[in-house]
Amino acid sequence: MAIEPIEKAAPVQGTQSVSRALDLLRRVAGLHPDGATVTDLAKAAEIDRITANRLLKTLELGGFVERGEGSKRYRLGMQAMQIGLASMRRAPLLEACRPMMKRLAHVTGDTVFLVVRNGDYAHCLHYEEGSSPVRTLVLQVGGMRVLGVGSAGVTLLARQDDASIEAIYRRHQDEFKPSGLTLPRLRDLVAKTRKQGFSATDGLVHQGVSGVGVSFEVGEDGYAAISVAAVSSKMNHEHKMWVTRTVASELQAIGFTPSVKSVENA
Repeated sequence: MAIEPIEKAAPVQGTQSVSRALDLLRRVAGLHPDGATVTDLAKAAEIDRITANRLLKTLELGGFVERGEGSKRYRLGMQAMQIGLASMRRAPLLEACRPMMKRLAHVTGDTVFLVVRNGDYAHCLHYEEGSSPVRTLVLQVGGMRVLGVGSAGVTLLARQDDASIEAIYRRHQDEFKPSGLTLPRLRDLVAKTRKQGFSATDGLVHQGVSGVGVSFEVGEDGYAAISVAAVSSKMNHEHKMWVTRTVASELQAIGFTPSVKSVENA
């Protein structure tokens, strides 16, 4: 993947290293999650490889970029993701969805989450509790969980192609193990989600908690999801179908296209 040049502003005296580090961080962000090598980044930024390597190692120590085990390619780190998504707590997406989430929580009595995809992770922007909230919140505001874990994570992962899903699993095998998610099981969950247009999970994050997730597009290449969680004794098949239809209808009402192919068939 070619690295497009970024127009540079004239640096203020004494801030050259900071400017160069931020320039490298922007370039890594533009290539996330595939990443880029030191050589590629140095060439694109028009700086020598030694300088690029020093700045990237500094960013890596701060958690702003990272490399997988045995990999030479830099990707965005968790600290960069946390800072970037903190700004979304007052983003147009959240403002558009908050009233709808309040209605869903009131009507269903369940806990409703707004989750966005960020690289290999699902990031919770907001949640609303209904009259019968789950005792243990499965995802806190600001929390991040690898795609494929939880109903929101499954429906967002299903948007990826098969090769990308396998690559995500290989990169984060240790994060899938606590949920008992092998690659074959993950593929099975994704296949079912693609077929029906929404995810339905039981005990994937916490025993006794079930949920559904409906994804929708945000912008050209972004994805978000509304997920609804409740105790498994309440979240039976009929309740899951009703909640899914309700979520899809609410998303359509505020101008989003839900992943559910047909509201009537959900």
